[in-house]
Amino acid sequence: MCGISIILDYKGNVQPEHILRMMDAIKHRGPDASGYIAESGLFFGHHRLSVIDLHPEANQPMRVEDGVILLNGEIYNYREIGKVLKKGPVTKSDTEAALRAFLERGVEFTKLLRGMYAMAIFHKGELHLLRDPFGKKPLYYAQKDEVFIFSSEIKAILAYFPDIGWTKDQVPSYLFCQSFISKETLYPEIRSLEPGGHLVFKNAEIDESVNDLAAAAKGSAKIAPKRVAKLLEESVSHRLVSDVDVGALLSGGLDSSLVAAMAQRVSSKPICTFTVGYEGYEKYDERKFALKVAEHIGSDHSNFEMGIDDFMDSSEELLAHLDEPLGDPAAIPLWFLSKKIKESGVKVLLSGDGADELFFGYRPYYEMVDIERAKELKYKNWLRNYFRANYSPNREWEWYKRIFDESILFRSSAEIFTDLQQNRLLRQNVKDDSSLLYIKRYAERFGDTTGPQWYSYIDLKVQLAEIFLKKLDRVTMAHGIEARCPFLDKKLVEEVFGSDPLWRMGSSPKWLLKEAAKGYLPETTLNRKKKGFSYPFIEWLHGSGEMERLKEINRSMALFRDDALEFLIEKSKKGRFKHHMYAIWHLCRWIEKRQCSF
Repeated sequence: MCGISIILDYKGNVQPEHILRMMDAIKHRGPDASGYIAESGLFFGHHRLSVIDLHPEANQPMRVEDGVILLNGEIYNYREIGKVLKKGPVTKSDTEAALRAFLERGVEFTKLLRGMYAMAIFHKGELHLLRDPFGKKPLYYAQKDEVFIFSSEIKAILAYFPDIGWTKDQVPSYLFCQSFISKETLYPEIRSLEPGGHLVFKNAEIDESVNDLAAAAKGSAKIAPKRVAKLLEESVSHRLVSDVDVGALLSGGLDSSLVAAMAQRVSSKPICTFTVGYEGYEKYDERKFALKVAEHIGSDHSNFEMGIDDFMDSSEELLAHLDEPLGDPAAIPLWFLSKKIKESGVKVLLSGDGADELFFGYRPYYEMVDIERAKELKYKNWLRNYFRANYSPNREWEWYKRIFDESILFRSSAEIFTDLQQNRLLRQNVKDDSSLLYIKRYAERFGDTTGPQWYSYIDLKVQLAEIFLKKLDRVTMAHGIEARCPFLDKKLVEEVFGSDPLWRMGSSPKWLLKEAAKGYLPETTLNRKKKGFSYPFIEWLHGSGEMERLKEINRSMALFRDDALEFLIEKSKKGRFKHHMYAIWHLCRWIEKRQCSF
């Protein structure tokens, strides 16, 4: 796991002082070793977090024959890859295995890879940038002033080009899904390589393509629970490959508990598991559930308590670190917990991310199936006119309006503000269906934008890739920790997503995964009612005076309508529109921090 950067300067005028700033900006991603190659008009830089093959021979940038590679991530099946190549790796490094596979098989080598990665390969004058199919590892690039530059994080590009600015034009994208959907970023001159993307840079020209695993994986087979369990255990085993200790995040819910249980069954010693709880708020606290699982599987368990002061301190640190606003409130307790885990010495963590999207863990999926039936109504003009004439701020109103307008109903579970909610909030006009622009290529690529398979697909692309995995990478890597997601193994996803979606969905959330988990977890965990992640962030924001601060920031920015903002603030006191409110607060505080720092 690492931080990577490359500069290609067509005129050979790479600025050394800019390079130093750029490398320094991402050193948190790889505190164990640093390396670079600097030649005329070319710079490869790398910070390494040593996890597999701790020897210096595995440091990067790595040269093999006439190729150079930078790899951020892990190729879990690197040993198997080495066995099928004509000339296997000399070191025990997954990086060397990946480069030798490319030199032997060309761009088709990605078919061999099971892992998470963002990598760069320079070979015969061509630069290849590649990102794993699920977007677990980030990769940003820019072409400016006859320079092509890319890096693991935006802050490194900004260190080289400090005059690149962000724009408020992308605020509607953020309000739609609390993030920015690749290829777009908050900065017009900086792009994000799409998950599964392959970029070739040659002769100052960029050529991009994408390998979309999920779009191609459509089938009718009914995958058995035992097959799911076997695939997941195999995936967990792959992700325990490490020369340092591996731990696991444990909430007490099904997903993280099953991953931890499988990891403990495979491991020869107790794994470390970690949970965060909330001082004075038992209704949000899952520590007792996590403890039951830890005792059942025999892990070495630690739990930490977060209070309002910890929340405020962690939010300030997170705001300072993020290159773009990210409106997921779960990022703050993850920041707090990652800090504690770093102190424990654990460098690798397993996470349960991806299970909800694959196994239909969200209740709205089932609501959507039912609502879509309204399209079949023969006489619906009266209802269409009624909904247009009687606005409601609730999202359900928007859902029915879309059905009667024959528009795409489900646009990802990540959607916070609908188009009309944005139109009421922002001091700019947001037209109906503006949010479809952000997911247009996915809709075109997938085809049928109704039904369970579409719900699962677009959530893998938007909610998972652009929010949950982005949060997981930025927060854990800020503390020099590598997070691995066993549910996002290529082989597992191909088989699960390629099975019959109606069978996979069933009549209740994650029934298939619960069946697969039998024998690993206690019945109380399997039968526990799903509880969406929450904690007292809105109570703490109100109790700390942050809402008054938000109003002051908005008065200076004039970004939101005062009456609409006041409406949301008042409703959030009663537990409604909490996520909406957090996203607005986080955005305003992020902007305030950047204005103060320039």
